[in-house]
Amino acid sequence: MSEHPTRRRRTLVGGLASVLLVAGGAVVALKADGSTADGNDDDGGDTSDTATTATAQVTKRDLEERAELSGTLGYGEQTDLARQGQGTITALPALGTVIDRGETLVEVDGHAVPLWFGSRPLWRQLGPGADDGPDVAEVEANLVALGFASADELTVDEDWTSATTEAVEDWQESLGLEETGSLAPGDVVIAFGAVRVAAHPTPVGGSAGGPVATVTGAARQVTVDLAADKQSLVAEDQAVQVQLPDGTVLDGTITDVGTVAESSGTDPVTGAPTDPTISVTITLADDSQAGTLDEAPVSVQVVTSAAQDVLAVPVDALLALAEGGFAVERVGAGPQGTSELVTVETGAFADGWVEVSGDVAEGDEVVVPA
Repeated sequence: MSEHPTRRRRTLVGGLASVLLVAGGAVVALKADGSTADGNDDDGGDTSDTATTATAQVTKRDLEERAELSGTLGYGEQTDLARQGQGTITALPALGTVIDRGETLVEVDGHAVPLWFGSRPLWRQLGPGADDGPDVAEVEANLVALGFASADELTVDEDWTSATTEAVEDWQESLGLEETGSLAPGDVVIAFGAVRVAAHPTPVGGSAGGPVATVTGAARQVTVDLAADKQSLVAEDQAVQVQLPDGTVLDGTITDVGTVAESSGTDPVTGAPTDPTISVTITLADDSQAGTLDEAPVSVQVVTSAAQDVLAVPVDALLALAEGGFAVERVGAGPQGTSELVTVETGAFADGWVEVSGDVAEGDEVVVPA
């Protein structure tokens, strides 16, 4: 095939870039209004412009189509941790401090009140003779995790035994407390895991019976308010990439996808309700790579479709056939080494490349605009 006389381009819906129209085996350029041009104006003037072409190889590659979502990098929602009992707050950790299991969350009347992990607060006095219950198992699990008894010495169950009492006494000794072997609800504060102190709801000198710390999660995470109609784009355990404001790209994993769509309020201009969204939480593979950023806007790249090890050509190599479908101009495929049009089926596309199948093979040369 001879070099194309005209290369007017048009954009196709779905991400395919500009292509030429081929009618009856001849290449016909498309005008901006969708009509064709044969190289001459209505008044006989020559409008053709010689196109410069090059070639590209048909290659095997992975194609990934991505969607970009807007998110916020921070420590997540804040919540108050409360302590039961009487007393006066005599010391508080600095804001931003991360408190792990067994570490002091608040000092009351000069004594440390540590953080323990669990799913429920302590609500009753526990000690020898206590009725069985899940709170007993919670206490025993923390004593074993903190090293005050081994799993062989103390069975974590709902039964308070002499081994439980002994472990509590060892724990009390480590804090300089009276070794009673019993535990009151105010002796510890329970949380689901390590926390970061975000605020002091009650200052030093205030009552220790109530909120003693406003906390967030210990590690930063990305939250995305995703339009509810786009929920199909994401799933738990899905790998994503997070781009920070300075361009740094970090790996992350979707760890939670909300199931309840909520409206964030009303449009400030129209007063109409805003579109409902679901909350998506992303955990970074390495939180330390995010520096000191907090409440920072980030973009999240989500793979929406992928094709592995497929034949692909640059999108600009595609020629739209007048009868429908696409072709590529393969170099050296015709008689005496001339070029010829080869019909192809298209598939996934990404990053300027498109999957093709048909009478093409890896290494074939196809014509592209220079």
